[in-house]
Amino acid sequence: MIAKSILILSTNAGSGHSSAARALQDAFIRRYGAAIHVTICNPWQHPAAPRLLRWYERAYVTEVQQSPMLYQLGYALSELALSRHALDFGMHRLQMPLLQQVLEDNPADLVISVYPRLTAAIAASQVQSGQRSRLLTVVTDLADLHRAWFSPSDDYCIVPTAVARQNAITYGIDPRRVRTIGVPVDALFGTSYPDRATLQRALGWQRDCPALLLVGGGAGAGQLAALAHALDAISVPLQLIIVTGTNTALAARLRARRWRIPVRIYDHVPLAPFMHAADIVATKAGGLTISEALAVGKPLLIHSAAPGQEAGNARYIHESGGGQWVSTPAAFVAQVTSWLANPAACAWAGMVGRHLGCPDAADRIAQLSWRLLAARSSEMRMAIAGD
Repeated sequence: MIAKSILILSTNAGSGHSSAARALQDAFIRRYGAAIHVTICNPWQHPAAPRLLRWYERAYVTEVQQSPMLYQLGYALSELALSRHALDFGMHRLQMPLLQQVLEDNPADLVISVYPRLTAAIAASQVQSGQRSRLLTVVTDLADLHRAWFSPSDDYCIVPTAVARQNAITYGIDPRRVRTIGVPVDALFGTSYPDRATLQRALGWQRDCPALLLVGGGAGAGQLAALAHALDAISVPLQLIIVTGTNTALAARLRARRWRIPVRIYDHVPLAPFMHAADIVATKAGGLTISEALAVGKPLLIHSAAPGQEAGNARYIHESGGGQWVSTPAAFVAQVTSWLANPAACAWAGMVGRHLGCPDAADRIAQLSWRLLAARSSEMRMAIAGD
């Protein structure tokens, strides 16, 4: 049997997209093995990619962190009709020759995008080349989605929540093509680990006090230092686990400090065992990290959010009861102290989070994709028989 070929397109404009792509690739391989061939490609890093796309990818994190109001203005303008059409036209012109080359280099039966603005350009590229792969978009934000996620060319648009589904329908996607499944996360987040005490001992953490995991996405973004200092200043009775990701300068500053409470600082580490071992997870409002914490069933503190898509993620979690949005160090410390004093309220937030979580989303998307490919094969056989 000839293996089915799947191409997953992502970018590094935010580390969550790449994590979703890897989770999908792992799910395909785990379920279908040699019957499927999966390639992950970042078209913006292709040798033929225009410099402007490479620049935007590099500048994204810097802009969100250092110029959030400018980013928010650009995000809002891109939703307005006139500026949206101009941006769509520009992105099509930039991406179509590039995507034609990517598709020629990686012929596929199915193309999956985990980044907005890709599938519409892919569909247009396929029209010009005379090829037609099945197309899926997998949305990695939870609510208040940008219309750039949605393309009528998709065979299916995979969304994580009922709110996101309504967004898709509002932006003109046929409800029959919208599937509410979840954000694909690594299977380890849904895995049953040993009891927390055993896991904490294996990680070298203390076992006699609660553990708060403080993260800021892959880039260690947000107000991690200010939050950690605020907890330390009042000697909150917990151990603080800080993951700084690629932010090595922050890690160095934190390691140089003399702490009053137990603190462990890590760089880029697999988060699944850390989340399973923690009592509380505090994170910026990236769709992937939130979805990972929900899959584990941990109470969430959202400490920062980029304007636009992450603000929607933070509101969704706060309003659903799976966590709290705490925008200042004082509010952060107050909520941590409240949960430590009232473990039942903390546990309730974790249970709500587990109900919202979708640890099997990657596997379910893989199954839907397989059925889509099987239907395509059946259509082709019927067409050949008809000839």
